[in-house]
Amino acid sequence: MPSALVLVRNDVSHDSRVLREARVLRDLGFDVLVVGVVSATERQTELTIDGMPVRRLVGPRQLLRRVLHREGFRPEPQPAPPTAGSGGASTRRSRPIERFLVGLAFTLQGIALVWRLAPALVHANDYETMWVGVAAKLLRGSRLVYDAHELWPDRAGTSGWRPWLLAWEFVFLRLADAAVTVSPGLAQVMAARYRVSEPVVVRNVPERPLDLDSAPAPGPPVAVYSGGLAAGRGIEQALRALPAVPELRLRLIGPDTDGFAARVRSEAEALGVADRLEIRPPVPPAEVPAALAGTMLGVVLTQPTVLSYRLSLPNKLFEYVAAGLPVLASDLPVQGPLVREEGIGEVVPPDDVAGVAEAMRRLVDPARNAEVRARVRAFARRTSWEHERRRLEEIYRTLVEPRRFRTAAS
Repeated sequence: MPSALVLVRNDVSHDSRVLREARVLRDLGFDVLVVGVVSATERQTELTIDGMPVRRLVGPRQLLRRVLHREGFRPEPQPAPPTAGSGGASTRRSRPIERFLVGLAFTLQGIALVWRLAPALVHANDYETMWVGVAAKLLRGSRLVYDAHELWPDRAGTSGWRPWLLAWEFVFLRLADAAVTVSPGLAQVMAARYRVSEPVVVRNVPERPLDLDSAPAPGPPVAVYSGGLAAGRGIEQALRALPAVPELRLRLIGPDTDGFAARVRSEAEALGVADRLEIRPPVPPAEVPAALAGTMLGVVLTQPTVLSYRLSLPNKLFEYVAAGLPVLASDLPVQGPLVREEGIGEVVPPDDVAGVAEAMRRLVDPARNAEVRARVRAFARRTSWEHERRRLEEIYRTLVEPRRFRTAAS
C-alpha cells in the first residue's frame, strides 16, 4: 500500500480542505498521515480527526527539550521571553527570529519524518510546508503536490523579503509534480507570474449533510459569518450595518485571532447592537453546514486588502451554499461574478456599509429570501465535493502508478 503525507502548518482541527484531501487519498488506497503543528489550545501530538490519523509537530522550545532530554541533559528553567508590553524594541526584533525558529523546527521534524516513512506522495499545503515536500522529493523520490491556498507573497500578514518569496515560489512550482489552488483568479496570476501552466483549481466545496433542513428557523432573522475572526474578512462592515437593519442579528462562528473578538464586542457596544451580536466557538469541519442551518443569510464581505483576498473564493461561500443560505458577498473579481451569475445572493462594494445594510434588508425580506434560497439549492446540487474530488483523484492517480490504487468505490 503506498503511503502519503498531507502537510499543513496549523493544528488541523478546523482545516476542512486538508481533511478532505486526506480522505481522498485514503479512499484511493493510500496509507495516509496528516502532519500539522501544535497550537496554544491544541497540544496533543498524536490523534485522530474525522477518522484521519494526525501527527502534530512541536515548536522550537519543545523540540530543543526533546533533544536535550534524549542526550541526557536537564536544562535549567529559562525565564519567559519578554512580552509585547515588557520588551519594547527587543520584542519587535525577536519576532522575525521566532518565526524563523518555528519554521525551522517544523522543517527539521518534517524532513526526519519523510526520511523515516519514505512516502510515495506528499501533498504540501501552502508555501511554508514546501521545504519538507521538496526534501521528500529529493531525498526519498516522493511525488510532490503543491497546494497554494493563497499567493504567498501577497497574503495578509506577509513576512519576509518579497523577492525571496517570489523566487522560492517560482522554484517550488517547478519542482512540484503537480500544482493545485483554490480559485481561478489565483491560478491565472500564478501562471502569468511564474510562466507555468495554470494550477488545477480544486474549490473548497464541503460535503452537504443529506438530512439538512435549509429553511430559516422561526424567530428573529440571523446573518451568519463562519471562519476566522480577523480583520479584512468583512466582519466590521457587517456589524456597522446592523443599526440600519434593526430586525437582524449577527452570529459569528470561528476561532479568535489576536483578540479580534474582544474588539468586535467593544465596537458592538459603541454601536448599540451588542444585544444582537453572538460569537460562538468554531465547530469541527463536518459540522459546519449544520451549525449554519436555520440562519437567514451568510456573510462573505471579504475586503481586498491584499491580492490573495481580492482573488479569493472562500470556503465559507460554499459552506453557506451547502447549508442552503443566500449569500451576501463583496463585489470582487472571482466571488462577485459567481454570486451574481448564479443568482445566489446579493453583491455589494466591499466597504460600502450603507450598501451592505440595503442588501441585508433585501435578503431578510421573506419573499426575496425564499426566491434566492431556491437558486442556492439548485446551485448546491450542481456544485458538489464529488465533482471537486475527481480532480484530486486524477492528480494522485497520474503521479503514482495506477496499479497501486484501488477504486474509491471498492
